[in-house]
Amino acid sequence: MQTTHAAPTALKERIHSLDILRGFALLGILFINIQLFALPNASFANPLVLGEMSELESFSYWLVHVFAELKFMSIFSILFGAGILLFVNRLAEKGIDGSKIHIRRMMWLLLFGMIHAYLIWFGDILVAYSIIGLIVVLLRKMKDVWKLVLAVFLYMVPMLFFYAIGSMFDTMPEKMMEESMAEFLPSAELLSSEIDLYQHGSWFDIFVKRVQLNMNYQVGGFFMLSVWRTTGMMLLGMVLLNQGILSAKKSKLFYAVMAVLGIGIGGFISNYGVQEMAQNRWEVVHYFKYGYQYNYFSSIFTSLGYIGLIILVYQLNLLKFLTKAFEAVGRLAFTNYLCQSVICSIIFYSYGFGLFGEFSRFELLFWMLGIWIFQMTSSYIWLKYYRMGPLEWLWRYLTYKEKPQLTLNVKSSN
Repeated sequence: MQTTHAAPTALKERIHSLDILRGFALLGILFINIQLFALPNASFANPLVLGEMSELESFSYWLVHVFAELKFMSIFSILFGAGILLFVNRLAEKGIDGSKIHIRRMMWLLLFGMIHAYLIWFGDILVAYSIIGLIVVLLRKMKDVWKLVLAVFLYMVPMLFFYAIGSMFDTMPEKMMEESMAEFLPSAELLSSEIDLYQHGSWFDIFVKRVQLNMNYQVGGFFMLSVWRTTGMMLLGMVLLNQGILSAKKSKLFYAVMAVLGIGIGGFISNYGVQEMAQNRWEVVHYFKYGYQYNYFSSIFTSLGYIGLIILVYQLNLLKFLTKAFEAVGRLAFTNYLCQSVICSIIFYSYGFGLFGEFSRFELLFWMLGIWIFQMTSSYIWLKYYRMGPLEWLWRYLTYKEKPQLTLNVKSSN
């Protein structure tokens, strides 16, 4: 008999490939996030802010820019869109209109995101995801071909904004030009002030700075980048789910071709962009009009290539210890995402160890690796005893208005 009772997804109904991809993406975004936590803000776009780079630093920048920046976040957005479709469809199969439950789910996510963005870290993605999640669910019944067309269009819009920003520098009022240049190429005094704030400032001092940054990231960044790109990626995720690509239903050859072409094309274009920016020494006008465009455009190819590669590894039953670890992290994605922010805050901010600005890009890769090992190990152990993470449990409790079972029965399979 078909149930009309809304409830969280049972363990046996989970799609393993989605959890594996989610864990892979979540760990991958730390390539970027740890730099935003540990280094002056301007150094992310312009690495020369911190001085001339050594060969090791140049390699570290190249590695992160070509193979990580925007790539893992794109996968995360794709999976979020697929998750929305899966969530609503599963409720529909039970004869339940999932719209109201989805709205409640997104509103609680918005609250979690606001807490994260303003009390922990300015680089939050949950606020944007919750708002965009309310939009894309309205488009779920659109034919896949039109979803794909719309996704491509939305994805391309920010490229016009980037070009327009670069073109405006020649006609920009002098004061506005100075303010913009201060963000892209800050003075030694501003850099020193930022480092001192995160190393020695009070929690409230950092909170004030966080509020200022959120005006750029949560407001300006949302309308210039997130609402377009992320909506497009979520729509693409719905298409990939409908076509059986994310659920590992295609052939091994399909995923092999997807991996080779995606990573090959994306890596080639992004690498060319790095060489272009380096030759122009990350000059601000060139950066916006041309340099950054290469990485932005190519990132979707690399992301799709990664999806193909991870699913192929899963299908071939290779590196099973690693896919199991990714799956564990992916099942606790909400908890692990916020835990990454808490861990990095403790390491780099003044109310923890205050190590902001103390490490090079290369050294940060080892900190990242340590957090990876911790999260993969702790997630795997946690799921030996519990069905979901603590924040997953809270989110589901608030969504369904009833307490889901947290502990794992002895006879249940992980």
